[in-house]
Amino acid sequence: MRFIAIAIIFTTLTCSAQFDGAGGELGSKSIDKDNSSITAWATSAVIQRGKLQINQSNNSLATLGDSSGAIGPFDGNVLSLGDSGVVTLGFDEPIINSEGYDFAVFENGFRVGFSYYLELAHVEVSDNGTDFVRFPSESLSDTSYQTDNFGYTEPEKLKNLAGKHQAPYGTLFDLEEIGLDQINYIRIVDVIGSVNDSFGTRDSKGRIINDPWPTPFASSGFDLDAVAVVNGAMLSVLSQTAYNKANPLVSNTLRMGERAQLKPEWEGSELSCRDINGRVLNRFDSELPTLPTTGIYIITVKKDNQLWVQKITVY
Repeated sequence: MRFIAIAIIFTTLTCSAQFDGAGGELGSKSIDKDNSSITAWATSAVIQRGKLQINQSNNSLATLGDSSGAIGPFDGNVLSLGDSGVVTLGFDEPIINSEGYDFAVFENGFRVGFSYYLELAHVEVSDNGTDFVRFPSESLSDTSYQTDNFGYTEPEKLKNLAGKHQAPYGTLFDLEEIGLDQINYIRIVDVIGSVNDSFGTRDSKGRIINDPWPTPFASSGFDLDAVAVVNGAMLSVLSQTAYNKANPLVSNTLRMGERAQLKPEWEGSELSCRDINGRVLNRFDSELPTLPTTGIYIITVKKDNQLWVQKITVY
């Protein structure tokens, strides 16, 4: 009986995590703001603000930020769209459908412990600025309750929605998925995260999308920071077998006082270390320090356009 219960729990957990995980995790379809694959950023923005709260009779609109918050590199300055607000981004050169991901959208979501505060938007693209094609979105978030304006969302339950990944990670998109060879414009459309059938936003399969709502503030709705063009040479996504084989650290477990060691072939990597709550403890050029206390740490190793995330347990 106990085995059956465990099996049911395991099945439930694995079935609920349908899509890739949060920004920076192994296999995540995300890109860091400083990644070398980024070749350009949006250079123009046309804005159509949305309301602070779509079901209110007054016409108050979101006000935080302006077009400067949506163009240029990721910098922490944002443009808030408001409920159902829209912004159309232009670029100096067309975005070509190359092998791999072609662009990324950055929002200002953040991590709190093991949870994520995320605000979402649909992404549409166009060659001529008139006819737009929307990336097919999916949301498996629970809609039996309303995520309130300070509630959290699971990124593993989202697909093809900008804002799925917390800052400073951008959500990646591949033009191959919608069959376009090149585009000149990207349109971001705020998701009204209400579970009310009358005005809530739906994904490509007709499901209500639940995200923090209402947000009747100057910063209402999706907060766009930047849109980046990437060259297709994105971070490799490896199978778990390949990941384990290429594991850059000698050990997953350390005794107190021991130093985490890199395999020789990974020397010269860019390293960082976070505690279990996501706080960055330090960044290192060549070798990791002795970890301060017992517990779980997350080590990130970057080299040759590869990203590795490994959990270390200190006992």
